[in-house]
Amino acid sequence: MTGMTEPGRRGRQIASSHRVIAKLLLNTLLLIIVLELAAGVVLATITSGPVRDMLFRVTDKPNDLIKHHYLSLPYYAQQDWSEAYWREHSRAQRKNYYPYVIWRSPPSAGRFVNIEGGLRNTPGTHCGPGAVKVYVFGGSAMWGWGSPDWGTIPAYLQADLEATAGGPFCVVNYGENAYVSTQSLIQLQLLLEAGDVPDVVLFYDGVNEVFAGHQAGRPGVHQNLSEIATLFQERGSPFLSLLRSSSSFRLAQLLSSQLGLSGRGSGSVPKPKADIAELSDKIVDNYLKELEIVGALGEAFGFDYYFIWQPHILAGRKRLSDEEQEMLTGLSWVVDLNSELRELFSRTYESVAREEPRYEHLHFMGHVFDDVEAPIWIDTWGHVTPEGNRLIAREISSLISEGLAKREP
Repeated sequence: MTGMTEPGRRGRQIASSHRVIAKLLLNTLLLIIVLELAAGVVLATITSGPVRDMLFRVTDKPNDLIKHHYLSLPYYAQQDWSEAYWREHSRAQRKNYYPYVIWRSPPSAGRFVNIEGGLRNTPGTHCGPGAVKVYVFGGSAMWGWGSPDWGTIPAYLQADLEATAGGPFCVVNYGENAYVSTQSLIQLQLLLEAGDVPDVVLFYDGVNEVFAGHQAGRPGVHQNLSEIATLFQERGSPFLSLLRSSSSFRLAQLLSSQLGLSGRGSGSVPKPKADIAELSDKIVDNYLKELEIVGALGEAFGFDYYFIWQPHILAGRKRLSDEEQEMLTGLSWVVDLNSELRELFSRTYESVAREEPRYEHLHFMGHVFDDVEAPIWIDTWGHVTPEGNRLIAREISSLISEGLAKREP
């Protein structure tokens, strides 16, 4: 029997090497799949229910965690609409891109959350000829976080104005989750450019200005600046996009953030070290400049305007209920109110309160709940129950009614 030739022997060696490489690749692929499935199971376990509440403080606010937190509050436990509302709320949290203002809510149709053209529905509004157009701007508190359509600030404002000032009124809710006042100012400018001029403009801000400034370490920026900047500065790599969307990557991110090991990617916007007093002064200064800009627009286009600095759980002298106190002192993923953020809130709110007498159109509402005994706050983002929205709307309605009365010949 003749021996195998050199080319034949080399061919067998190559084929054997290919089989070894194929097995390694297949085993690696299977290992990746197993790890990804396991990471998905772990994520599902630690981002839902009591396990998640005990182990983690997060800032990305998954919808299932949101529902778990709010449905555990006594107020929502007593409402027969709570479960259905929070399901519809969750569906409305995915955002669509909008020019200049960056994002708005997608269309949604339900029993409790209805959105069309990026705007939350205001029940009972009358926008026909002769109606007084009241356009309200702000973040999620104005949008109506935690409230059905009928329980938002604009909904109560619509009813109050028609009851006290006569009608018809057209209250339009331009509030959007996480918006800062600059986004609202740009939205107002777009409306004016399109020839849609309101009779009354209302800005309802404060909480997001503080959060965004603290988040970025500087004032005058929108929320989630670093993440949105990364979409542009690190685009072009499908592999990186796929990696970031994987359960393994998200689990590693979550764990590293809890251990204080998370860093910033090359495309992220670095957060400068902020002096809290200086940052607070700049936040207030930016806000007052926007008030002056809207004032100039109001004079040019002929509308009244009101800048409302919204209440927050850290402001005012409300006697907090047990669950409200727990939001501030207990283990909470809703917002980690660390000492730096608390100081920024305190300084900024105190500064706005001092500035109020100097500006006719600035109204500080940090004390609106001082005499309220019942639970009002539902988190540390500045969101309240529908009853809280009703009390806020009543104060705003009084301001607008008084202003409209002064305009009458």
